[in-house]
Amino acid sequence: MRKFLACFMAMLLLCGQLLAQQSRTITGRVTDANGAPIPNASILVKGTSIGTTSKADGTFSITVPPSSRILVISAVGLAEQEINISNRTNVEVSLKADDKNLTEVVVVGYQQRRKRDEGGAIASVKGKEIANIPNASIDRALQGRAAGVLVQASNGIPGGAINVRIRGTGSYLAGNQPLYIVDGVQINNRTDGSFTQNNPLAFLNPNDIETIDVLKDAASAAIYGSQASNGVVIITTKKGKSGKTKFTFNAYAGVTQLMKKFDVLTTQEYIQARSEADFNRFVSNTPGWTFLDSKKFILGTLSNATGISSATIGGYNEKSVDSLIGVLPNYDWQDLAFQSGRVQNYDMSMSGGNDKTTFYLAASYSYQSTIVNKVDFKRYTLNSDITHKASDKLTITAKLNLSSFEQKLPFATGGSFLGNPAFSASTILPVNPVYNADGTYFGLPPSQALAGVLNQNIVAVNDYNSGYQRTNQMVGAVTGDYKITPWLSFRSFFSLDYRLVQGNLYRDPRTNDGFGVRGRGTVESNWNTNILTTQTLNFNKTFNDVHRLDGLVGFEYRSDLQEAISAAGIGFPSFQFNTVNAAATPESVGQFWTGYKRSSLFGRVNYSYDGRYAISLVTRRDGSSRFGSNFRFGIFPGVILTWNIDNENFMKGANWISTLRLRGSVGQTGNDQIGNFDPLSLFGAGSQYNGAAGINYTQLGNPDIRWERNQTVNIGLDYGFFDNRISGSVELYDRRTKDMLLPRPVAWQNGVGSFTQNVGVGQIKGVELGLNVDILRPKNPDGLRWSMTFNYAFAYNNMLSLYDGLQVLPGDPSLRVGRSINSIFTQMYKGVNVATGRPMWVDSLGNITYNPALRDRRYIGDAEVDHFGGLTNTISYKGFTLDVLFTYQYGQLATDGQVNFMLENGNRAINSLSRPFEKRWLNPGDVTSYPRPFDAGAENAGANHVTGSSRLFQKTDFIRLRDLRLSYDFPSSVLRKLRMSNMRFYVQGQNLWTFTEWLGYDPEFTGAATGIIPQTRNLNAGVQIGF
Repeated sequence: MRKFLACFMAMLLLCGQLLAQQSRTITGRVTDANGAPIPNASILVKGTSIGTTSKADGTFSITVPPSSRILVISAVGLAEQEINISNRTNVEVSLKADDKNLTEVVVVGYQQRRKRDEGGAIASVKGKEIANIPNASIDRALQGRAAGVLVQASNGIPGGAINVRIRGTGSYLAGNQPLYIVDGVQINNRTDGSFTQNNPLAFLNPNDIETIDVLKDAASAAIYGSQASNGVVIITTKKGKSGKTKFTFNAYAGVTQLMKKFDVLTTQEYIQARSEADFNRFVSNTPGWTFLDSKKFILGTLSNATGISSATIGGYNEKSVDSLIGVLPNYDWQDLAFQSGRVQNYDMSMSGGNDKTTFYLAASYSYQSTIVNKVDFKRYTLNSDITHKASDKLTITAKLNLSSFEQKLPFATGGSFLGNPAFSASTILPVNPVYNADGTYFGLPPSQALAGVLNQNIVAVNDYNSGYQRTNQMVGAVTGDYKITPWLSFRSFFSLDYRLVQGNLYRDPRTNDGFGVRGRGTVESNWNTNILTTQTLNFNKTFNDVHRLDGLVGFEYRSDLQEAISAAGIGFPSFQFNTVNAAATPESVGQFWTGYKRSSLFGRVNYSYDGRYAISLVTRRDGSSRFGSNFRFGIFPGVILTWNIDNENFMKGANWISTLRLRGSVGQTGNDQIGNFDPLSLFGAGSQYNGAAGINYTQLGNPDIRWERNQTVNIGLDYGFFDNRISGSVELYDRRTKDMLLPRPVAWQNGVGSFTQNVGVGQIKGVELGLNVDILRPKNPDGLRWSMTFNYAFAYNNMLSLYDGLQVLPGDPSLRVGRSINSIFTQMYKGVNVATGRPMWVDSLGNITYNPALRDRRYIGDAEVDHFGGLTNTISYKGFTLDVLFTYQYGQLATDGQVNFMLENGNRAINSLSRPFEKRWLNPGDVTSYPRPFDAGAENAGANHVTGSSRLFQKTDFIRLRDLRLSYDFPSSVLRKLRMSNMRFYVQGQNLWTFTEWLGYDPEFTGAATGIIPQTRNLNAGVQIGF
């Protein structure tokens, strides 16, 4: 027995030793050269796929096999370091700046490349920069963070469309939006919804984003060929890393507020302005007409709200009339129509894996309501990434993003804007009450109407009407990578972008839109299926340690189909039964189908020598069903050159120069953002003659329609001084759009007014600057740290030629040779005649005129933003971090449809801004730009004082405090006790302050801005926890 026990104990000891030898745990901490902790640094066991990342305080723990001897530690922008762990269980690692061989990578098109080897114009934004910012779509977060990328909100609807312009507007008829690619999937960039406005990127949760890379020059984007004329935005979502499973939870909540409230007239001021306008009109042609007569008349027009008719006060003297006017009520419709909205966001992710399989799984819920009741956005997302190493040669990756988001909007945002609170809240006459004495809504048909032109009770309209749209979207991809040889691999990629959009619209019979037909309802379903497959052969070979050759060749096929059905009806039995099938009378039924296909061959070869010189050759051949039969195929080439000057021998003594790189590129891309059937002659159904069904000619075809070609020459210089404490870049570019699509008029006998032809040439020249400065670099990790990032872009737009030697495009004076593609030509407003108060203009001969004609139009500016950019400051100290982002733009002119109405100042029965009333001309000698009020607008032998002239155009220049965030990261001592990897609390705000002279809601809006819901000021607080 003793021998048995002795043998048993010996076996246990031996097994323990063997188990101990199987694996061991290494702990450590990663810091930078100044001792500051580096979070998310990569720790990898050399020769394996076993790895982990460092926590917020730089610490890490990794279990390694017994035979492992080396750990490879790396972080973005820092030199990779190998650590021997033969007899160690704890290591302290200090990473230095990677001055000569930067490891930071960018996604350039079907592949990743080291930023140092890439010579194209690429702007990168890291996911951590935009995490937890309360934007429904991530393109909004690019504003001010990427040089040369102009981001403007089309509206303030959560999840609404965003205008993104990369290096200006290059097309007149085709689209100007960039190509969006999410994890290799080319997203359909359609931005319009059936009943509201949606964004093609609204399905993404911003906290799932790893990086955003923007390809700005044609050579970098040439590998995407006919889709890339307006630049490419490549979005990479997060993926799993091998190691212990990590959990992250984020939550924030807050409020949204109206940024600006219009200063409008009181009831008494409105009556005064309208009385002056009426008096100025009739005093000269109506004998005996007095100002008291005008007051009585205007007071009588308000009888719907006041009950005081003109007949009632016919015998009143001026004192009695003034007494009546003085006690009239003032209702603030802006306060009653607008509210504070709510913002909520919750998301949780988990990631981890082993040397065979890694995973990332995240789910989120987001809700945002705006300043108008029943206008909101709700989104659910589920995002997954699984990578499995099936063998030493085969790796399979599956990505899936599921989302469902809902938007509510009970009124129209353009065109029919009278029932829109954003427009009418400031223009409804303040004498009108919102509610009757019994609490019911005032001014509903048929018994009542509000006084004034705007006779709809917008609070009731918003309450009774409804508009709803739900988008269910699935974006998924499967990738197989097969390693043929150590330097040659094959990749097979399949993806699906499927989108189902369903919406309904209901106009209640208690409102003006539904009254008379007992309610009106519409329903629509829209399906979009985008299938993409890409097959590439990739190679990467290094010769003699100095020659590096890599690249790929590939084939791609894309099919995009869209179909929809819709129905509308009128006459509903009750307010509750408001689905279309309950309608008594079908009003319309619609159906459509459209689609296009594209096949492509492409390739890219990159060669670099000794880390000093690099060249890339890119080409793509596209064939698309969207273009004419005579020009269905096109070739798009590009060349990129890079010279890393700082690696030259003659630079060895210049230790103060950390980075110096000269880049150049030239390339061509195409623009395929046209209709799917634009080259064809088309007929339309739905026409009728004498009650018989028929078809009509709707489009004159042109089989010679081809791609607009964007040719760009780009020169760039990257620099870094004093251990990259000062760094940045300078870009110069010349972008030319050749074969620009323009309309050409045809004889009316053809049944159409024009047809489309490739006949124009446009040009955009620009400069982009980037500057990064570490103002304070503390030696103590908890010391005061201050970094600043600034970017600036200038773009000059110029039309070089039209067709047939024309200098102006027929039918559109805004497009002419030598001017911007969005030039503004209108009559020049000269101000007010100091003697009479009448508005004046300048005619074509430079003389004063009171009745300007079309021939008097002249160039006053353009609708392109000339200068724009952003300034970011980050200050941290002892766990506290303050992030501040300012954005700015300068040089654009625009007109605001809402403000134009509110400048009329007594011209008609709507409320006006206080400014033109207070500064109006009253007496001879008054110097002002606001003429005397005049009813019906037009003075005798003159023009309407609100004639569309330079008076109605404003500068959109602004400086805005776009984002401000104050956060606190708990120290490692606290985290260890709580068994957490990180914990952060933060408060933040958006659109907190704007400096501008713009009179409307928001200078950032594009278009006429009539009835557009404005952006909001957002305030919220949140927490981020990792464990």
